[in-house]
Amino acid sequence: MKLKNELLYFISGVLVCLLFFKSCNKTETPKVKVVTKTKVVKVTDTLRPKDKIVTKYKDVYIRKTDTTVVYVTEKDSSVIQARLYEQPIIGKRSSGLAKITTTGDLLDFSAIIECQDSIKETTITKYKNKSQLFLSPSYNTNNQINLGVDWNIKNKALIKAGVGYDINNTSPYLSVGVGIPIF
Repeated sequence: MKLKNELLYFISGVLVCLLFFKSCNKTETPKVKVVTKTKVVKVTDTLRPKDKIVTKYKDVYIRKTDTTVVYVTEKDSSVIQARLYEQPIIGKRSSGLAKITTTGDLLDFSAIIECQDSIKETTITKYKNKSQLFLSPSYNTNNQINLGVDWNIKNKALIKAGVGYDINNTSPYLSVGVGIPIF
């Protein structure tokens, strides 16, 4: 009868240990955190004429005041005839079209510039399994009390150490152990 009880306790202990080791051996995929930031930075780009300088012009009629230049469609006594040059411009990160209105004197200058630059920073952080330390008190059927420490090393191995006290023999004891994943 005593042998049957000990065998039953042994088998149940092995099953509990197997379940414990299985829970320690969960190889989860590392958690991944992705953070994307878009930075706006001041960029200096030198624009130059695209291909060659445009020498063709279009005659335009303008009404000039002290602060503004107004383009009109028909010539009358209050307007000035001027030349409008449209020059394509290009840089490393941008391109555009510059419009220059002149009668010999610069009357109007405007440019439309398109930039194709943006800076994106992506940070990928992977969280891996880390080691953990467990405190494990226990009591078994042989009237032994045990207090131990289990160290789970990144779900790869388990190191155990403990101190115990045998109540029947009234003697203390030390225990050590190593666990490896089975499945």
